[in-house]
Amino acid sequence: MKRKTLHMLVFILILSGSIISAADSVKILPYKIYQQKLDNDLNVVTVPFDSPGIAAFYIVVRVGARNEVEKGVTGFAHFFEHMMFRGTDKYPKEKYSAVLKSIGASANANTSQDRTVYHMTGNAGMLELMFEIEADRFRNLHYSEHDFKTEAGAVKGEYTKNNASPYQQSFENVRNTAFDSHTYKHTTMGFLEDIVDMPNQYDYSLEFFKRYYRPEYCTIVVVGDVTPEQVVSLSEK
Repeated sequence: MKRKTLHMLVFILILSGSIISAADSVKILPYKIYQQKLDNDLNVVTVPFDSPGIAAFYIVVRVGARNEVEKGVTGFAHFFEHMMFRGTDKYPKEKYSAVLKSIGASANANTSQDRTVYHMTGNAGMLELMFEIEADRFRNLHYSEHDFKTEAGAVKGEYTKNNASPYQQSFENVRNTAFDSHTYKHTTMGFLEDIVDMPNQYDYSLEFFKRYYRPEYCTIVVVGDVTPEQVVSLSEK
């Protein structure tokens, strides 16, 4: 129950559109919200909450389908939701999963039109390790062209599976009809023709990651059995 409440608190914060100061937090939630922007423009938000031993750790990246403005390369915000779980040299995919299991944590991600969110919930006493493994993949994600093509194929498979649903087909057609030039015209999956061509866009993928996965586009949100001082200190590392 505590974990569900933690996720709901973060969800409300994200939907609010902007993170607010502790002085204003009472207007939305009965909990203090502490915000600090670091020297590198990384935004850090802490919400202490009565959940003994549990912390929810979110990284909100301000990039979604609406940022895909170049013709022929839609779907890359969602693509990186996949790619970020392929592992790094220090924490390969199998080790990443093993570490999460060892600290009783779970991790996932989701992409919308306006943002990509990576989230982890686990033992608050292991928050430093949670920061370490998340920082590692944001700093050190690298992949070969072969790995890229493999994941691009997985994205195509996901599109094919989802598009078997009449609801998904209708949703896609509504967006395509409702918007003319705005990038809300395509879903987070992207246009089918772009997904088919995605395996040929390795160089563009590197450019996309470099463009958006930067401190000024990211907000760290930690809710649970934590203090603002602790969260800021770990963020500064």
